[in-house]
Amino acid sequence: MKKPSVLNLINMVPNKLGGLEEYALNLSKELINRGYFGVAGFPEYPPDWLMEKFKTYGVQVLRLSPWTGKLAFIMNVRNAIRKYNLNILHATFYPFYSPNLIVATIGNGCKLIYSDQETRIIHPSKGRSNVFRFLRNRLYQKFIHSIIADAEFVRKCQIQDHFTKPDRVPVIYNGVNLQRFGKANLAQRSEVLARFNISPDSYVIVTIAQCIMEKGLNYLVDAAEIIVKERPNSVFFIVGDGPQRSIFEQQASALGLQDNVIFTGMRVDTEVFLSVADVFVLLSVWEEAFAFTLLEAMASSCPVVATRIGAIPESVEDGVTGILVPPRDAKATADAILRLLSDSTLRSRMGLMGRERVQSRFLLDHWVNQTIKLYENALGG
Repeated sequence: MKKPSVLNLINMVPNKLGGLEEYALNLSKELINRGYFGVAGFPEYPPDWLMEKFKTYGVQVLRLSPWTGKLAFIMNVRNAIRKYNLNILHATFYPFYSPNLIVATIGNGCKLIYSDQETRIIHPSKGRSNVFRFLRNRLYQKFIHSIIADAEFVRKCQIQDHFTKPDRVPVIYNGVNLQRFGKANLAQRSEVLARFNISPDSYVIVTIAQCIMEKGLNYLVDAAEIIVKERPNSVFFIVGDGPQRSIFEQQASALGLQDNVIFTGMRVDTEVFLSVADVFVLLSVWEEAFAFTLLEAMASSCPVVATRIGAIPESVEDGVTGILVPPRDAKATADAILRLLSDSTLRSRMGLMGRERVQSRFLLDHWVNQTIKLYENALGG
């Protein structure tokens, strides 16, 4: 069997070593180790330190920006397919039933595979519009080998919302590099907290999220007010940035929480914050896909409080690796966090169970290997 040449095209600007960046690195590395040829494509080149990692692995990185215009983008992709004799184009964060990549791959022997890593924010319309979408999508499916769902919830949405045939939607769960994540010892914890002038005996609650309303950060700040009244030495790290950050900062300040709620901005060392966290929180109010941050928190032996929505229950086992709460419920969130803060044995048990769950089901190597198996299937291997 001819070994495939693969372009892993990810429509995001890489600025940190996040889940998808690490996946692209390790997927490309594993392809090369198996004698394949791997290319990674992004709208913009990664920063120098990340670019160096790709070079170290022998991975060619391309700049293929969809913002250059439809025709230019299509021609650039077709040129890349010819130049590198690509057999598979694997696209993530690109519209599933947009003709751009379909046109780019038609007639050149390159199989098109998508990954669905997207949160559900738009539900399908009804009536004539649904009929049109059904006919269009079923036509386009003739040119798409498969759409990888990162969770069973996402697979269900693909089938129901996009009319994708069930046999075209395999589930491959995301994974994390277990070696990157782990609990800090007391000395390391004290060192990290000292950077922020925080006492080492503080309770540390961490969230890693874009600062937008859909991530439910306003409910976290409201929950923080309740928690601080009972446990004044509680500190909340909101790790991330976004267009609505100032709204949440003003909310925290208005509640007198400016010393308890710390906005770190975007960080490339998120594993450091997870290593010192007593509790990790993700309060999405939209139908979250399979969130990397939850896996990273569990890999760090950190118990989780998260909303019961979207694919979150597929990663967090309620009552075992964390506590699931209703969306938009600050009181339930505060109660769950306080329960964990008041019981170190429960925190430790849930943290250990979370790491074991990641080790058994959500490793980066599993993700990579299953992806390559799909490539081989696409090429008839």
